[in-house]
Amino acid sequence: MRKVPSSPRVALILLVAAVVAALSGGAAFQALAQGSAPTQTPYPTQTPYPTSTPYPTPTDEAETAGATGAEWTLADDEFTSLYPAGFRFSAQIASSAGDVTRARVVWSHAPGTQRSRPARYDAAADRWVASWEASGGDAVPPWLGVIYTWQATDTAGNSFLSEPVSVEYTDSTREWTRTEGEEIIVFTESLPEEVGQMVVDAMDQQRELFREAWGSLLSYKPRAILFGDNEAWVEWQIGEVNPRVLGTTVSDWGATVQRVSGNDYRDLAYGTVPHEVAHIYQDEFVGFLPVSWFNEGDATFFEANQQYDYLTRVRGIAASGRLPTLLDGSGPSIRGINARDGYDIGYTFWLWLTDTYGVEAHREVMQLIRGGVARNAALEQVTGLSANEIETRWRVWLGASEVAPTLFPTPTMFTFPTVTPFGR
Repeated sequence: MRKVPSSPRVALILLVAAVVAALSGGAAFQALAQGSAPTQTPYPTQTPYPTSTPYPTPTDEAETAGATGAEWTLADDEFTSLYPAGFRFSAQIASSAGDVTRARVVWSHAPGTQRSRPARYDAAADRWVASWEASGGDAVPPWLGVIYTWQATDTAGNSFLSEPVSVEYTDSTREWTRTEGEEIIVFTESLPEEVGQMVVDAMDQQRELFREAWGSLLSYKPRAILFGDNEAWVEWQIGEVNPRVLGTTVSDWGATVQRVSGNDYRDLAYGTVPHEVAHIYQDEFVGFLPVSWFNEGDATFFEANQQYDYLTRVRGIAASGRLPTLLDGSGPSIRGINARDGYDIGYTFWLWLTDTYGVEAHREVMQLIRGGVARNAALEQVTGLSANEIETRWRVWLGASEVAPTLFPTPTMFTFPTVTPFGR
């Protein structure tokens, strides 16, 4: 999550990043402000929602064959948003081979974790109905995509799976502006109308950098949901509001959700959004990365707007002899009053690596890590240098007078934890 200082003086930081297992257990990034009151300039990001291949929507009388040849009929399929209380699915489902004995709905907000609810049969309406009720522990914001299918069985043992349907968890209680581009869908509330287009323009501007650095673009279109009104921000969280949290990015939601204060909309669009999008790329192309200077510096590398000159600041740290080591297993802090150190110093490492070996070095390092290679070992393979040589050359590039200390060797292989979807 991107840190936003209160002024160009970078030494003091207002935000702390955290990885949380949100509603689904997927990767999440939160922006926190030090102190009890929320700070200025929040930030948007995003997460997945398919765009290249639209999901087909069943017609009112769609028929699908079961495993043993039974003819299934799905009719009057409806999704109802009850925001902020949740949503409801209902449909008529019938089998030519017998009565339907059981049905359920399985859905996701983005490719990844699935959720499900059993359906009950409403005899009066002749419909199967499944509901999800939001609570403080698992509430989700409005305008998430909902991709769902019906599953059913009949008395003859036949099974049924409908085609996926794409809908949205709409908020009809407030006025929202929707802006959709090739790389992102933006929803803004109580914000100037041009903010959405700024975000779209920023993501268009960074498209080729993302493509080159990761090898391809995301397989889905993420969403940025930006609240300008605090009451609306509080409402969707249903009593679980942390006043220090400025925003949350959850890959399983396919979205970043941000409470926007202040009016630095350019930094919001060109700085924060690309930063948060980079976290989504990390999750899709690598898997879970422990929050540290490595992934926060990497996300900072994709920002199209800097609040100050990060490189100049870090060169000053290097010249003063206060430059910490990176590859010894700790690295600079990304928390507390020194939080900007991890972001800025980490950024300069990625800048050095790509300036020296090309942007393709970023892709190669991340691919190796995805394959189970330890961070330092991946860097060594790509650069052809030892960890000590990498550290020293980066420090010299920054202008540090001292050489890097001898680093302990690291294992050559290890596996990152992965997100395990659940559907029952």
